[in-house]
Amino acid sequence: MSIPYQPVAPHVRERLAIAILCNESMDLYWQDEESLDAYVGRVYPEELVERDGVDYLCARNEEGEPVQIRLDLIRNLPTPMK
Repeated sequence: MSIPYQPVAPHVRERLAIAILCNESMDLYWQDEESLDAYVGRVYPEELVERDGVDYLCARNEEGEPVQIRLDLIRNLPTPMK
């Protein structure tokens, strides 16, 4: 069971692009698109990708493992660091 993709507002992609460019870590809360399990953790965004009309954030978790997060399943969006 997966949730149908809902396109995200442009400011979401912009915020994530800023985090990538600034090598910023982010504390995110998201759901897995397949299992619907919820996750909370610090991630280090690396790139935004689009696959078959669905946008994803590719990042690494605190253990350095790759994670792929569907943008519409991110449940919070931290404000930029200053």
